[in-house]
Amino acid sequence: MNIFFKLLAIIMLFFFTTMLSGAQDASAEVKQMLDKPLVERYILDELKDLRVENMKLKNEVERRISRTEVEQTDRAARYMTDTIANVFYLIAAATSILIFAGWNSLRDIRSKTETMVEERLNTITQKYNTQMQSIQDAMTLQSKKILDNQNKIYNTQYIHSLWMRSNLETNTQSRIDIYDEIIKVNANDAEVYAYKADAVLDMDEYEWALNLSNKAIEIDPEYGYAYWQRSCANAVLGNKSEAIKDLETAIEKSPNLKNEIDGEELFENLKESEDFQKFLV
Repeated sequence: MNIFFKLLAIIMLFFFTTMLSGAQDASAEVKQMLDKPLVERYILDELKDLRVENMKLKNEVERRISRTEVEQTDRAARYMTDTIANVFYLIAAATSILIFAGWNSLRDIRSKTETMVEERLNTITQKYNTQMQSIQDAMTLQSKKILDNQNKIYNTQYIHSLWMRSNLETNTQSRIDIYDEIIKVNANDAEVYAYKADAVLDMDEYEWALNLSNKAIEIDPEYGYAYWQRSCANAVLGNKSEAIKDLETAIEKSPNLKNEIDGEELFENLKESEDFQKFLV
């Protein structure tokens, strides 16, 4: 009878332990499902703030450009008015001189005056048009620079949000899709090609990883992590000498990578090599 109660107690203890483990697994799964929408919501809020800031910056740029145009127009109008007044003073003085010089014909005086005024006005108009065109070209160039800087700021913030998403993403294919989005915005970023090569290695796509590593090295020959990824791909593909050479270059350019050698599973084919063993010392 005592043996029966002992067996019953053991069975009940095993049953409650199993239920407790299942409840913990379910709780972890629910927590993971709840965290993912929060991350997506954070990224959407960041993008919304970026759009609002960009709209404010655009409105401020347009307001400043409009105010500058008005100020330049007022200045040109004042300049033209003052110049015309000076012209008339000169005309009056010239007429007096001509009369004293013996030009008694009113027709000749009128003809000469009209010619002088017309020539002076043409000169003033051409000068004004030239100055206004120069001002307009300068303002157009400045506006273009402002818009280019605004686009650069937006792209930088967008790329930063994509890197944050990639760090939180656990699915390899999803990380690759995020890296592709970054490449669409900035195709000359060696880092994103190297990290994409790392993700591709997890999918056993070694030739693809080799091509991505070559692209990263082409963009930035001083980026040590790109040589590390190419070394991993060459090691798996059986290119041992190339793998050793790339590993040596990677450690030379990024010495902290030496601490990761022993834990890298893709270097399994190199462990018997004497050249590889010197990196473990």
